[in-house]
Amino acid sequence: MAKPIPTEVEVLSIRTSHQGFFKLTVRELRHRRFDGGWTPVLNRELFERGHAVAVLPYDPVADTVVMIRHFLPGAYVAGKEAWPLSIVAGMIEPRESLEGVARREAEEEAGLEIGELIKVASYMPSPGGSTETIMIFCGLVDSKGAGGVHGVAEENEDIRVEVIPALDAIALLDAGLILPSVAVISLHWLARHRENLRRGV
Repeated sequence: MAKPIPTEVEVLSIRTSHQGFFKLTVRELRHRRFDGGWTPVLNRELFERGHAVAVLPYDPVADTVVMIRHFLPGAYVAGKEAWPLSIVAGMIEPRESLEGVARREAEEEAGLEIGELIKVASYMPSPGGSTETIMIFCGLVDSKGAGGVHGVAEENEDIRVEVIPALDAIALLDAGLILPSVAVISLHWLARHRENLRRGV
């Protein structure tokens, strides 16, 4: 029989230590231990950037994926490729549906009109230090004519679109050459579901 998981958390204080494009808060809290006792008071910083939606555009007829490259400062500072292959993604605005975000971002970042949207995964990229959740979709598209540089000028976006054979993208994943988590997760999903998607054409 599975042992119970603690559920009690006591938050003693919350303060905002930084408020800019993103927000950093500090919480004083304690929680139940697995043995039933309480931890001492803990100070935990949390990165609060909101919640996001990502979409992997897949063309089941051409068997291609539409991926993007744009500058990612975190990758740059970490000494990784600063313009890695990734997928369309964006933050959820107030009163927007998840599907609405996926369609808006596909148009803004890749000039694509998305057809059917299929849920891939909902996950937290770093739950130990961030409140962010990400919903990933696979969006069925016609990739013919996709390409070019896109993005919202007012947001200084400079996004290059690349159409890649699905098997080539999966090979890049297997070679460890795909860095962003949204792209890693969605391509792993595509590797398992690609044949079913193609049969549905």
